[in-house]
Amino acid sequence: MKNKALFDKTVKILVNAYLNNSLVHGNCHACAVGNMVAAHLGIQYDEDLKWIGRPVGWSQVFVTLSYKIAQVKRPWAYTGEAKIQIDATGYTWQELARLEYAFERAPWGKTKEERMFNGLMALVEVLSQLHEMDEKTKMATKALFLKE
Repeated sequence: MKNKALFDKTVKILVNAYLNNSLVHGNCHACAVGNMVAAHLGIQYDEDLKWIGRPVGWSQVFVTLSYKIAQVKRPWAYTGEAKIQIDATGYTWQELARLEYAFERAPWGKTKEERMFNGLMALVEVLSQLHEMDEKTKMATKALFLKE
């Protein structure tokens, strides 16, 4: 597996966000990438799942809007706060864009819970490609997101 430490940390962040209900589609503070950035930079959330004391910069570089099929990408914006936030995750902006797209564009499902789960399963598929995971590890990772 490629970069196991980064993979393990990413999965831990996403499992915690999912199980703690701090994972929200369409919220740049609390989507999959928002949770990853916040965790790596020690950013705290308020009661509305917005970052306390820090602007969201990473979404100036890429963002997946629910009403558009294509992802908006602005590589020229990869500077300043956006660069700090993206680089803190250990992924390139292109890799994070792939992860965000997978999470945001996954099938909706019938409930909010099902949509979150579908997004995470799509995200694990991309993580498995980025980290060159074997099938056994991928299946074990998906099982971590099952709520009892």
